[in-house]
Amino acid sequence: MAGRRTIMGTKMLEEMSWEQFDRARKESVAVLIPIGSVEEEGPHLPLGVDTLVAVEVAKRVALQLPVIILPAVSIGYSEWHKGFPGTLSLSISTLTQMLREICEDLVEQGLNRIVFINPHVGNETPIMEVAVELRMKSLARVAMFHLWAIANEMAKDVEGLVEKKFAHAGEMMTSVMLALRPDLVNMERAIKEFERTPMEGAKQEGSFKILFKNRHINFYCLSKEVTNSGVMGDPSHATREKGEIIVKGWVDYICDFIKEFKEVSI
Repeated sequence: MAGRRTIMGTKMLEEMSWEQFDRARKESVAVLIPIGSVEEEGPHLPLGVDTLVAVEVAKRVALQLPVIILPAVSIGYSEWHKGFPGTLSLSISTLTQMLREICEDLVEQGLNRIVFINPHVGNETPIMEVAVELRMKSLARVAMFHLWAIANEMAKDVEGLVEKKFAHAGEMMTSVMLALRPDLVNMERAIKEFERTPMEGAKQEGSFKILFKNRHINFYCLSKEVTNSGVMGDPSHATREKGEIIVKGWVDYICDFIKEFKEVSI
């Protein structure tokens, strides 16, 4: 009986029958699309961090609101990480077309408030292109939550957080994974490493940005050029408690947004 209740109450599209979906779409205030990546995240974290986090956050939002969660788009645009084994990447054009067709299907079925739960910067351009197309045709409203960027803004409010700025495979990312999927975290393999820059007189900040003469500019590197381990921070300070604070902050914020978003005219 418990299993039956779980199935009947699901918010996951792939777990619904077509009849369940038909009912759910009439009650839903938004569709959530978890979208992530398969890329290196240091020796201590799994390749699918972004996708795993996006799905878990979407599930927690669905506990509070009548939403439908689509199957995760688990491979994004991650070309710059291909120097590390295991990284998979779609081209920007392929990813854009995939998202376009998914969103068109949703609109055809009356679902025109679409929210991407996205922890991966490489997915931003495809999402924006599709979102603008839909707005130009007045077909849908689209929003995107870049989770790590939001975590970066939340950092000052997270007690005990040592790295007050998000770092790839660093304290924040590792803390979130300890909160959501501790079974996939190997802290014995956690390495402290900070980005090096191939340009003298500049400070590297991630793969795509440098500080040069006290100003930030985009300077595009492959991740293998700036880190040996794939880590660009210090994960050693990560704790489950810090991760839980960040996850709760995300979920509360997304829920607050959707409550207003559902009232915006199409």
